[in-house]
Amino acid sequence: MNKRILIIVLSIFFVTTVFAQTTERTVESFDKINISSALKVVLIQAETEKVEIIGVPEQYLENLITEIKNGTLNIYVKAKVKGASDMQVNVHYTTITDIEVSGAATVESKNTINSETLTINSSGATELDFSIQAQHVNLTTSGASSVELKGVTKSFTISLSGAAELKAQGFEAKKVKLSTSGAADVKVFAVQEISGVLSGVSEVKIYGNPPINNLQKSGLADIKNGDNVSITLPNDTLSKTNTKSKNDTTRIKWGGTMVLIIDDSVSINKPVKKRRNHWAGIDLGINGFVNTNNSLNLNNPAGLDTSNPSKVTQFMELDYAKSWTVSINFYEQFIKLYQHHVGLVTGLGIEYNNYELKHNVQLISKGGSFVHDNVTPYNENYTWGVIDTSINYSKNRFKTFYINAPLLLEINTGQHKNKSFHFAAGAIVGYKFTTKMKYKYKEDGDTQKYKDNQDFNTNPFRVSLTARVGYGRLNLFATYGLTPLFEKNRGPELHAFSIGMTLLGF
Repeated sequence: MNKRILIIVLSIFFVTTVFAQTTERTVESFDKINISSALKVVLIQAETEKVEIIGVPEQYLENLITEIKNGTLNIYVKAKVKGASDMQVNVHYTTITDIEVSGAATVESKNTINSETLTINSSGATELDFSIQAQHVNLTTSGASSVELKGVTKSFTISLSGAAELKAQGFEAKKVKLSTSGAADVKVFAVQEISGVLSGVSEVKIYGNPPINNLQKSGLADIKNGDNVSITLPNDTLSKTNTKSKNDTTRIKWGGTMVLIIDDSVSINKPVKKRRNHWAGIDLGINGFVNTNNSLNLNNPAGLDTSNPSKVTQFMELDYAKSWTVSINFYEQFIKLYQHHVGLVTGLGIEYNNYELKHNVQLISKGGSFVHDNVTPYNENYTWGVIDTSINYSKNRFKTFYINAPLLLEINTGQHKNKSFHFAAGAIVGYKFTTKMKYKYKEDGDTQKYKDNQDFNTNPFRVSLTARVGYGRLNLFATYGLTPLFEKNRGPELHAFSIGMTLLGF
């Protein structure tokens, strides 16, 4: 029994001794490192350059490559390597400017890395843990890399993508330039300034309270401040705000406005509005009618008034130079579907339409006798135009007034309300508030005016298709009435349209 125990103990001692051995390799001078295998590497700044391999048996050493090419120390495994659980590679260096890590490597610094400029690239499932003191640090990370930094630098440039993670709240940088995409998670310390663009679903937490913050974000990116506290103000209209303070600088976020208090000066920074209202405002345009063939030509062949009078539309021909529409859309509600880029628009507005009739006609609402052979109380209501031979009208204007409510799908492309293309399309539901004819003529040298306030058998409700398109302040619109102007069998089948632009946005 004792013999067996002795054999087991000796075996364990032998295996431990074999795997715990350290191999030292002399290398040429280098200032760059490239690690591309699943190894644990420890960086040690020293007076001489060498590589130590710990925990790798002698028969596997030839499979672990450490070679110098163009001033770069390349460390990788070319074949199978078996070693102890604490197997690692120690890299002693004098100067280092570039570190590139890929695969599933784990790299850490035993002491502080001192360098003028340090560039770090990591990808895959790497893990980095460095202490750095440098003038300039450039970090590019992708995949599922995790990077933790401590120390100090003047400028720190960061580019993260994928599911990369950066823990640099203990790495003090005067200026930080940051670019993220994907699902990057960032904690960063900026003393003076931070800038850059965030996209995707990145989350950034800022430490150090930099007085200059020029971060822009898109997608679902989120920016938080690592040293925020909340305060309550004695104000009935403002119950709570966020503030951050450090040294002589205080930052207060009041709704969408940022207030900076630096020593005895105050700076107010209100964020740029990313979307402009495209319904609310004053619209001006020209309007008209199209027939059942969607033609602007309402002229009829001779004899149609006797052969098929219900098809006659000529008396509604317009003088387009004097036919116009004005809308005052006083309320707009934007319902976000995706930030400010995509959403639904609704609201309220009023619309005035003026249609200047081209011919010297008088409209009558009970013109059934011109259309039907047998006139009854049920078909006498029909809007018809009668040529007036006794009066020469200088104005015979058909006017309508609607209350409108839109439902539009809107798309905005840009990040600034004045530098963004927009497009909206949908429907407008209108309720006819009033209809009338206005006549103006001369009689015995005196100007006479007359208003006929009948409804002229117009439909009380109207549904129109509409589209709005433009860039920045420029907003063009077009509408087409799906609902005919007149009620069925009570006037010619005409559909109203309008085109124009927004003169003033609200």
